Amino acid sequence: MTLPRRTLLALPSLLALSALAPLAQAQETVIRVSGIPDENPTELARKYKPLVDQLQKHLGVKVVYVPVIDYGAAVSALGAGKIDFAWLGGFTFVQAKVMSGARPVVMRDIDREFHSVFIASAASGISKPEELRGKSFAFGAKSSTSGHLFPRHFLETTWRIDPDKDFAGAPVYSGAHDATVKMVESGKVQAGAVNIEVWKRMESKQQFDPAKVRAIWTTPAFVDYVWAARKDLPAETVKKFADAFLTLDMNDPAEKAVLDLQGAKKFVPAKVEDFAVIEQVGRSTGLLK
Repeated sequence: MTLPRRTLLALPSLLALSALAPLAQAQETVIRVSGIPDENPTELARKYKPLVDQLQKHLGVKVVYVPVIDYGAAVSALGAGKIDFAWLGGFTFVQAKVMSGARPVVMRDIDREFHSVFIASAASGISKPEELRGKSFAFGAKSSTSGHLFPRHFLETTWRIDPDKDFAGAPVYSGAHDATVKMVESGKVQAGAVNIEVWKRMESKQQFDPAKVRAIWTTPAFVDYVWAARKDLPAETVKKFADAFLTLDMNDPAEKAVLDLQGAKKFVPAKVEDFAVIEQVGRSTGLLK
């Protein structure tokens, strides 16, 4: 039988689509997650392993953790579709939303009222924020909400300290909260700002010498971390991912272990409006263009 010319012309396209179909289906059976590297790789691996196992169990598909080198890489990977969901800080989420239409999914209960802690070396003699003027200072990563954006905002608005002019030289960017603590402890800088949860964890595990570094001020509350989805994920996939967190039960030992490692008692839904103030602060400080 001779096929019509129109059918013959369509065959290459049909064959190409059929060849791609198995690949597309395979991609739908793998969920790739990542997160900003706000702590050292060992600590991140400790937190993500049980979480990935729990997600895989709940979603019924393979879940792969994809490490990234810095905050910007997490934002870029989400926008490029290299990862499906990312654990972002409030500011990196705003960047991802502005750049590529990322959507907020869930956040921890503690992320609605988060804090930064200003710390200082004992040798510096600093005991309150107004004494930071003229001293050396370290932020975390440049895109960190609790390690840079809000500490900078409170320095400028509450203490009238311009970080780019009023410290002893330009501020240092350590890249991660635990690295900031270690820089202050070692005397490389006299003071810094860190995520309150990292500070509490390091304090409870005696990961710094309290005779060498101390907290001098805790900031007012602000919204911070969130799980975000790339723009083009199917709504059903996003809902299943959200449910995996929203149904975590403190009475289940395995699920409690996940919550404990995440520093939360529960997860709650996140909305775009939750991050309006962060976007406003980002633009006012000039960190968000």
